[in-house]
Amino acid sequence: MGMTSVELFAYPWDILDEGEAPFLDRCRQLGIDRLHVAVSYHSGKFLLPRNRRARVYFPEPGARYFQAPAATWQGGLDQPVSEMAATGWLDRLAAGAAERRIELSAWTVFFHNSVLGARYADFTIENAFGDRYPFALCPSRPEVRDHAAAMCRSLAVLGSFTTIDLETIGYLGYFHGHHHEVTAVPLGTAETLLLSLCFCTACRAAGVLAGIDMEHAAGEVRRILARRMESDDAASDDRPEQLASLIVLCPWLQELARLRMKTVTALVQRLAVESRPARLAAYSSGFVGAPSNVWMEGLSLPDLKPLVECFHLLAYSADAAADNADLVFVLAMLGDPELVNLTLNLGEPVTSTFSQAAAKVEFALRPGVRRFSFFNYGFLGEARLRWIHDLASMARERHE
Repeated sequence: MGMTSVELFAYPWDILDEGEAPFLDRCRQLGIDRLHVAVSYHSGKFLLPRNRRARVYFPEPGARYFQAPAATWQGGLDQPVSEMAATGWLDRLAAGAAERRIELSAWTVFFHNSVLGARYADFTIENAFGDRYPFALCPSRPEVRDHAAAMCRSLAVLGSFTTIDLETIGYLGYFHGHHHEVTAVPLGTAETLLLSLCFCTACRAAGVLAGIDMEHAAGEVRRILARRMESDDAASDDRPEQLASLIVLCPWLQELARLRMKTVTALVQRLAVESRPARLAAYSSGFVGAPSNVWMEGLSLPDLKPLVECFHLLAYSADAAADNADLVFVLAMLGDPELVNLTLNLGEPVTSTFSQAAAKVEFALRPGVRRFSFFNYGFLGEARLRWIHDLASMARERHE
């Protein structure tokens, strides 16, 4: 069984605010073994309780935070580059981390990028009604896959990172958390999946090549969704068994799901080569929520297992029992607790008390999980930062 690893997610603006050396010293005090630093991100509005430069912060939308050599960025899309990239923050962080024996992972958001979606509208997810999702690049597009390869190639050549975290490497779904997003009719898991399926030209071409009648599939999606959306007086409780019935009774849906997983797996195989000597880390949960639904984004845990160092399991529910159930499911799929990195959100409203976080760590330790990550350095006040130290001590003591 491997050693316990305690890890922390952090943004470059928080690192720059504190200074690389003081930030790294604080990480050592907290017991951190590895840092996951954002190198490419989407957008947001963040309350930063300890940041001296900004308490309410809006990241540069869709930007990357490192300088990529022109030779390795061949095939990359025209992604905004933050002014922070030219400050040397990453070089200083990497040098300081090496001195303190802290490993670095490149926390990388790939296909969730509204700026690139606006610039390259033809590269985005297109639902069965012909509506585009500008926040979601489609991995069926060869240009989008080339962009991901350029990202990994450029990060690997820096020589700073042990691993590259593959956030949003699949097909993003209908729900986004968009500005003033409104969905006033009841949508269950089945309807959400159908609204998330992509029928862009690249997906249609890939489907036809795989022997799928894509016109029939799109028509069926429209028919089922129209019936559901027009019957908005029906009970709004989710009925997941309806999704199971759709999958069993609709061969086109089975074939489409397999095709999407095959596409993402092939992409990750390519990225594993482009990223050498760095390794890859995947996520076992995403926009679709629980790991049992991550196949909806085209991610197959068994297929990705030999390609990645670990899977981040996002324990982001206020219900510890739900997170524990997710962990049991992922362990059943993977069969190896050393492949799981339990990632805990220590902020409100997910975690109200230290005991909630401790219970999740304790539950994960029993089957042999030894990697624990915490989200996020900049979001937490002083008291909750100290929780990380206490949780790290608890995990190491239990392991010993």
